[in-house]
Amino acid sequence: MFKTNSGIIAKIDGKKRPLNKGDFLNEKSTIYVSSPSEIMLIDSQGDAFNIEDVGTYTYKSIIQNKAIEDQKSLTSKYFKLIWDELLKRKSGKTIIGGVFRGDVLMKYPRDSTKTASSKLTLSWKTQDEASQYYVIIRPKNSEEVHKFATNGNTLTLYNDNPIFAEGNEFEWSVTTLEFPNLKNIPFYAFTLIERSEYEALKSSYKDLIKDLKVLGLSSTEIEESICETYGICKK
Repeated sequence: MFKTNSGIIAKIDGKKRPLNKGDFLNEKSTIYVSSPSEIMLIDSQGDAFNIEDVGTYTYKSIIQNKAIEDQKSLTSKYFKLIWDELLKRKSGKTIIGGVFRGDVLMKYPRDSTKTASSKLTLSWKTQDEASQYYVIIRPKNSEEVHKFATNGNTLTLYNDNPIFAEGNEFEWSVTTLEFPNLKNIPFYAFTLIERSEYEALKSSYKDLIKDLKVLGLSSTEIEESICETYGICKK
């Protein structure tokens, strides 16, 4: 499930419950739509399917509602990436360098993100037993390290912060350990870019953007999708 409205009911694994983004349907699943809606589903092949009208939709009828007849190859690759990401979330694991890691707290910026925002808000997952988090930022290929302590799950820094004075490529991590061994914790890389570079990178996805507009996504939703999937962001 890629996109759904609130109040949609589905029968999954023999039980009826609200349909949520990220749910996986099988041949025995059914979706019940009681009012006009905007529901989008994707499969492992990268195809997209739309449900808009009131009705009861079995798995067989869902796959007859293809969203785009002349879908671009880039769009198929995009939805395949989304499918893989949903599988990772379901397993509760994160992949770094081809290795599954289940203990990674960092959420944004994700690894290898390029961001054109004037301020950067780092965010991470929290743990029930933790009361303090330590955010570590360091310039790439440098031994200089900056550390922040907080009890929240976000940290906002502006681009004119002195820690960003050395180049535009950085790494960051979050840990519950005050003095961790930096060789034993995962780091995510991010790059600060100009808005003009962001627009140039975004333009390379013009076919995808066109298809996503056909699917009814707003400009903001499209930018968020490109950010989440390809790491090209302006937030």
